[in-house]
Amino acid sequence: MKRFYKLFSSAIVLVLTIGAGLSALVPVTNAAQVPAKLSDYQNHPHRDAIDYVVKNKLMWLFPDGSFQPDKPITQADLVAGLVNVKGLTSGEPVQELPENHWAKVYYERAKRDGILDGVEINPNKVMNREEASRLMVNAWKSLFRLHRHDYQYYIIPAVDSGWVQAKNGAFLNGVSTSRYDSLETLTRGEQALTLRFLHKEFLGIQEAELIATQFHKSLRSSDGTFRGTLPSFKGFDTRLAVQFKNRDVKTIDSGNFSLNASQIDFAEFTVKFKGESKSLVRYRYQNLPTLNRVSTR
Repeated sequence: MKRFYKLFSSAIVLVLTIGAGLSALVPVTNAAQVPAKLSDYQNHPHRDAIDYVVKNKLMWLFPDGSFQPDKPITQADLVAGLVNVKGLTSGEPVQELPENHWAKVYYERAKRDGILDGVEINPNKVMNREEASRLMVNAWKSLFRLHRHDYQYYIIPAVDSGWVQAKNGAFLNGVSTSRYDSLETLTRGEQALTLRFLHKEFLGIQEAELIATQFHKSLRSSDGTFRGTLPSFKGFDTRLAVQFKNRDVKTIDSGNFSLNASQIDFAEFTVKFKGESKSLVRYRYQNLPTLNRVSTR
């Protein structure tokens, strides 16, 4: 049995070696075909994040079975990862890349989504933390209003949002900082941390939207009464904050409710991950007795 395993392993290594020569280290997306024993990140501090992004096809192993967690990322690496996180499927032409470039389809989808806004296209560019942060903010501005403006330093929202780890260093202008270093490069292992965080949040938003839809369908406004049911889901906090015209505020976090619609100034429904403060969805009902809602996330 051991002899068979050695022969089998040798055959796999030979195939991968030949494949690596033919593909010139173009990313491999089917990680399941690569033997785990060839992995170079088993003892890496970001191993769990790397396992997550490979499993969810957000990043890849190279043809030789390595992940190369300490290798600096390129612009194309991060663009492809962000497109994978959001599951983007439609794009628009990107003339800067040749038709046979492996990342062309990712750039086309990223351009349509706004991820490339204000970014000079250079797929082979090794990115510093500031440049990577701008792509992250661009990717998330379609989801959260707070990111829909220009920042002096994009590293600040990236660190404060948990996408990039805080680090001693300096801003691009050379001013020292103990938290928002802009100049160092991001590694593939650090990108794995970023993409895992963003992917989980993106999936959370999708689930939260379903919860918000269920809540919205439960609402009734008739005979001067605003009523409905707050749904309860494991891992999420749902809440309805009602501000009355006399400035009193009432918070409802579960079950059925019935309120006098004529006394309400507005009501705001939010869904968050349990124990967290950031809203995954936030809808405001401001024109009662109508049940029109507006996203304020």
